[in-house]
Amino acid sequence: MSEETKQVMVTVTIDGQEKLVPQGSNLIEAARQANITIPHYCYHKHLSIAGNCRMCQVKIEGQPKLTIACNTTVTEGMKVSTHHTSAEVAEAQRATLEFLLINHPLDCTVCDQAGQCKLQDYFYQYDIQPSRFTEHKEHKMKATPLGPEVIYDAERCIVCTRCVRFCKEVTKSAELGVFQRGDRSYIGVVQGAELNNPLSGTVADLCPVGALTHRRWRFNTRIWNTTITSTVCAGCSNGCNCEVAVRDNQVVQVKGKLTSQGNKGWMCDEGRYGFMRFEPERRLAKPMRWNGSTYELVKSEQIVTAIKTALFALKANSKAALFLSPYLTKEELAAALDYAQKAFQLAATSEQISLSPRPRAVSELEAILIASDYAPNIQAACALNMVEQSSDWRTGLNERYLRLLKEVKDGKYAAVCIIGDYAINADQIDAALVVAVRGAEFSLQLGVREDEVLGSEELAKGTPAIAKFVLPALTVNERSGIFINRLGREQKIKQLLTAPDEAKSEADWLKSLAE
Repeated sequence: MSEETKQVMVTVTIDGQEKLVPQGSNLIEAARQANITIPHYCYHKHLSIAGNCRMCQVKIEGQPKLTIACNTTVTEGMKVSTHHTSAEVAEAQRATLEFLLINHPLDCTVCDQAGQCKLQDYFYQYDIQPSRFTEHKEHKMKATPLGPEVIYDAERCIVCTRCVRFCKEVTKSAELGVFQRGDRSYIGVVQGAELNNPLSGTVADLCPVGALTHRRWRFNTRIWNTTITSTVCAGCSNGCNCEVAVRDNQVVQVKGKLTSQGNKGWMCDEGRYGFMRFEPERRLAKPMRWNGSTYELVKSEQIVTAIKTALFALKANSKAALFLSPYLTKEELAAALDYAQKAFQLAATSEQISLSPRPRAVSELEAILIASDYAPNIQAACALNMVEQSSDWRTGLNERYLRLLKEVKDGKYAAVCIIGDYAINADQIDAALVVAVRGAEFSLQLGVREDEVLGSEELAKGTPAIAKFVLPALTVNERSGIFINRLGREQKIKQLLTAPDEAKSEADWLKSLAE
């Protein structure tokens, strides 16, 4: 490591603990390294310093007054006392919190932030005494829409300005500002604008109290009645880290997860509000077989045997085409490639195996957090040696997918396997493809979505698939495994919802078939 890139460390003492921390760190981050939490509202490690909540006051040896930790940079030999070791600091934080609560409506019983609110948490940690305020509270606007996704309650707002700084510094759309002064201050939308950028829901995540809430999730649940899971958004290949709250097998809230890399706690609205789009209203729940005129239900053990029998009946050297879903985990893709080798003698690099990047156009603002494809695990194609890493490998994969789709419609393949939802884009499934797949000597489909028959003759009748053999699989919300984002970082997605009893992961089905 060169002298220029070597990180300079300094020694600081926080509550009697000596720590080596990077030069340039502020005291909040330095204290975290000593496992000491300094309370704060306005500070966020990925936004500029505002220093207006005053909750993070600390005492520094040699300085006559308390100072705020967020705007204080560590220096060699600095000695710091937090509320844990200084009664003066503890009293200052208690007084600051009491001041912040003076005009608060104390409506925790109806507030969506209850259970996740820093006003609640800090009150119990640092104040916990009856209010001494006897004057009339200052009343402000209630339940005011700032845009299509966010509601604002000015009475709960402590004017930390996290939301304002986010729109100014990250999205650079600058829709929000602080209006009026003193105890009449509130957050508002600038004249002629509305909070309607692709990342607008992030401001509700950033709000440390209940002032900003999600319009579509208002009053839908109490957070303590949910199960919260840390996972990865499958909306695109950016792979944003998030925390998902589930109740009654429904996603009821999604928040960005604070990370040093990747999305830094931000999330796009499309990803945040789109988790349930992977759960179709009607889904495949049981194995089925096409009998020439309609689908009939078959028991799991019987259909596995029937599929193996149909495979053995294929002529030697029959050409096969495999369409793999970019929503499959790395483990499921590996199982699919193993199946392709055992059943059809196809190597991972075969031109007869397709994985669509699902390209899309993104604006400059969307590109902050949204990838130019809908395929969350397309990078696994490189990890599993399906393609060689190059500047245009995605283009090559897309061309292979379109060519293979055309060749299937032209009847060039005796066997066709469609593994996972969106292995073939719904808007590309037409009557010609349905006829070709069902007309092949062998065809297999694993998935859940009934709308995969879009454009087919049977759509009006509700026919759920296009292959001769159909196996119920899992949605992306029902599986666990490894996703690789567009930067090549492996991340774990975790099961959020429970699947129907006979649905299994693609990996489990394919392992049964490959035995």
